[in-house]
Amino acid sequence: MHWILQTNMFQEKEWENLVACLERFKIPYSVHKVIPFIGELIPPAEPQQDKVVCFGSYSMRHTAKAMGWNPGVYDLFDQNFNVQMNHWKKDMLNADSIVCAFKDAAIVEPAFIRPIDDSKYFAGRVFDPEEFNTWQHGICLMEEDYGNSLTKDTLIQLCKPKVIYSEYRHWIVDRRIVTKSLYKRGDRVIYSSDVDIRFDRFVAQLIHNYSISMIGRSGWEPHRAYVLDVCETPDGIKIVEINTINSAGFYAGNVQDIVMALENMENGL
Repeated sequence: MHWILQTNMFQEKEWENLVACLERFKIPYSVHKVIPFIGELIPPAEPQQDKVVCFGSYSMRHTAKAMGWNPGVYDLFDQNFNVQMNHWKKDMLNADSIVCAFKDAAIVEPAFIRPIDDSKYFAGRVFDPEEFNTWQHGICLMEEDYGNSLTKDTLIQLCKPKVIYSEYRHWIVDRRIVTKSLYKRGDRVIYSSDVDIRFDRFVAQLIHNYSISMIGRSGWEPHRAYVLDVCETPDGIKIVEINTINSAGFYAGNVQDIVMALENMENGL
């Protein structure tokens, strides 16, 4: 494939590993600035292959769609929290979430709040009531523009904050765990490829159960390629969220394994 890369998007080590891999295997790529939110590329891309994949900010999906690039971006926008709950139910960390429009949210104690889809309207986190109410007032009544497309009608989920011991990311390509990384322990950001096999087994079981039509399911998976975040809690291992693989970064994951897995999948290998 031809790889469209956004400059200044990845950490230095991630960027070095990605470019080194593409050059090592003589995979064509080009580097571009990306205009925020609209995803326009500077300079415009001139792909050297029929298949084109974008890696960078989520807004690149707009250009990929407009240009008709395949695969372009493995977009998860339609696979929102409601869809995930329909399949994963109690395995979801925030299965107790209430879903409502941003304008209708009301909290009287700290609550975890995020968009229900992989939209990047804002980063999910715990909000204090006063902080959230001020922000909500700005969006809904003052119609303030925070430059992120968030509106009063944006659907969000809110729930009680959870105790999380550690968080891990798994890259899934063609129904297979390609690589994985620890990215948080407690409140500390820690990147490590050393992941307890218990988390691999949990993720592998999810893939087996839900994409191979077991236990009455009908072959659902978020996409052919995606990122799955899981965590350890007092109630066991839970699913945190899914993320679009094109915009997820790499942490301590094996970049070459991700690149080659996508290349092999798209080339039918």
